[in-house]
Amino acid sequence: MKRIGIYIIATVMVGLGCSRDKLKRDLLPGVSGSAGEVVIVMEPSVWSSETGKNFRALLTEETPGLPQSEPLLNPVSISMKAFTELFKIHRNLIIAQISPSIEKRGIQVEYNKWAKPQLVITMLAPNRQSFDSLFMENEQKILGLLLKAERDRLIQNYENYPELTLIRRIEKNAGLKLTIPKGYSYDMDTINFHWIALETPDISQGLFIYYYDYTDSSTFTANYLIEKRNEFLKKFVSSQAPGSYMTTELQVFPVFRSFELNGKYTAELRGLWKMENDFMGGPFVSISQLDPYRNRVVTVEGFVYAPKFNKRNYIRQLEAILYSLQIVDPKQADKK
Repeated sequence: MKRIGIYIIATVMVGLGCSRDKLKRDLLPGVSGSAGEVVIVMEPSVWSSETGKNFRALLTEETPGLPQSEPLLNPVSISMKAFTELFKIHRNLIIAQISPSIEKRGIQVEYNKWAKPQLVITMLAPNRQSFDSLFMENEQKILGLLLKAERDRLIQNYENYPELTLIRRIEKNAGLKLTIPKGYSYDMDTINFHWIALETPDISQGLFIYYYDYTDSSTFTANYLIEKRNEFLKKFVSSQAPGSYMTTELQVFPVFRSFELNGKYTAELRGLWKMENDFMGGPFVSISQLDPYRNRVVTVEGFVYAPKFNKRNYIRQLEAILYSLQIVDPKQADKK
C-alpha cells in the first residue's frame, strides 16, 4: 500500500510538471516582427567587422527565382544592452555571446523561449576567431533553421484556419492532401489539372495541380519537368488577351534541386513564368513527386502575379502549401 501511494504521488508530480510546462507555453505571447526578419544580438564593434559582414552576406543572399532582387532574410542588429523585453519576443533571434569565460564554443537552438512560435539561436565562443570559425562551419545550418522556421509558422497558421471544403475536394478528385488556408477557391477542375486561386484587386496567388504517367527516372530532370509544365499550362492557362497562354521564361533558366520531403524524393523548380501574347509574368515554384499507388508523376505549383509589390513573401506563402503535400493511398481513402 505504501509503495502504491508513492507511485501515485510520483505520477501526480510528473503530471503537474507536464501541466506547468504546457501552461507556460500557452501563456507565452505571440511573436513580433515582420515575415523574414531576423534580430541579431551582437555588439556593434563585432557587427561592423568581418564577422558582421559574413552574417549580412549569408542572410541577404538573393532569393532564387524572383524577377527582382530580394534578400532571403532581413537582418536587424542590436547590441546586448539594447536586448530588452521588447526584442525578446521577436520571431527569429540570433544571440552572439563572445567571452573568455566561455570554455566551449557551440550553438544552442531553442524554440518558444520567450514567445511563440519563436526560434532562438545562441552562438557561444571564447573569442572572435573561434566565433568566426563556428559561423563558417554552421552557416548553412543556421540559414536552413531560419527558413524552416518561417515556413513552419505559415504551415501552422494554415492548419489553424483551413479551407476544409476545398481540401476535401482536392483529396477526392486528385488523391492528394494539401493544407490550404481560407480564402482560396477552385478556378478549374478537370481530370488531370486543377487550378486553385486567391485573388485580390492587386495580387493573384495561384496553385496548379497536374499529373501524368510515370515512365522512367528521366522524368525527374529540369528539362523534362519544364516540358510537361509548358504542355499543361499552354492547354489550360490563358489571360483575356487573344491567343495568350502561360509558359516558362527560359532566358533566366529555372533553378532545379532535388531533396526529400515527407520521406519522398522531390524535384523542385524555381523560376519565372510569362504569358505569351500578353504583358504578364512573375515567379513560380513547383515540386514533383512520384505517386507509387497510381504510377504517375504529381506536380504541385504555386505562382504569383503582383506587379506592384515585392514577391518573396507571397511565393513563400505558396511554398508552405506545397510542402504540406501528401499522396493519398487509394486503399486508405476507400476505408473512409
